[in-house]
Amino acid sequence: MNSTTMNDVLAFKASGSWKTLENLAQRMVADAQSRGGLPFEPKLGGGTRLMLALEHRISHDIDLFIRDPQWIGYLSPRLNDRFESELAGYDETAVSLKLRHAVGEIDFIVGMSLLGLPDEHAPETLLPLEPVAEVLAKKLFYRGWALTPRDLFDWWSIETTLPDAVPLEQLAELLAAKHTEIGNALASLKSSPVAQRTWDAMQAPNKPDLHAIVEWGQHALTRLIEIE
Repeated sequence: MNSTTMNDVLAFKASGSWKTLENLAQRMVADAQSRGGLPFEPKLGGGTRLMLALEHRISHDIDLFIRDPQWIGYLSPRLNDRFESELAGYDETAVSLKLRHAVGEIDFIVGMSLLGLPDEHAPETLLPLEPVAEVLAKKLFYRGWALTPRDLFDWWSIETTLPDAVPLEQLAELLAAKHTEIGNALASLKSSPVAQRTWDAMQAPNKPDLHAIVEWGQHALTRLIEIE
C-alpha cells in the first residue's frame, strides 16, 4: 500500500538524495568544460525534472541530455579518473553514460530537442531544465514501445496538472509513426503483474488505479491520433 505523502515529496524535492547526484553532476560538468574549453550545459530532464515542476512523485535519479557525443569522453571514468572514487560503476556507449552512485544513478544521454522549446529554470537547481513538454515527448517518442508505469504516471500527471504545457498538435505530428507501439505498450501494462508491482512501489501521494490510468492513456492516444 502506498504511504508516500505530499510532504514526503516536498521534503525530497528540497533536500533528497537527488541533490547529492546533482552536486556530483555539476562538478563533473564543470571539469569537462574546463578541459574541453567550450561551453557545456547539459539539460536536466526525466522524472526528476518533472518532480521539480509537478511534485507528483519521488524521483531518485538524474537524467542529463547533451547535444554533442564528444562530451562523453570527457565525462567517462574510462578516460577521466577524477571522480572515480565517488562512483560504484558505470556503463558507457557512444551516445550515453550511466554513472552508478550509492544513492542513485546519473545518466548523460545524447539527444537533440524534439520540440525546439526554450530551456526552463527552477530555484531548486542551477542546471538548465528541459521543458515539461520535451520530457514527455522524449518518453513517448523514444520509449513509447516500452512504456513503463512511471512513464505513464508522468504522462497522466503532466496532462492533468499542467494541461497547457504540451503543444498537442506538435506532439501528435511527432508521434505519427508511434501510435501502434504506444498502444501495444499500454495494453501490455494492463495485464502485467510486474507493471502492477512497479506501480504499487512508486512513491507518489496521489496515485490512481493502474488500470484506470492505462484506460486514460488509451483515450489520450486516441485524441492525439484524431488531432493528426
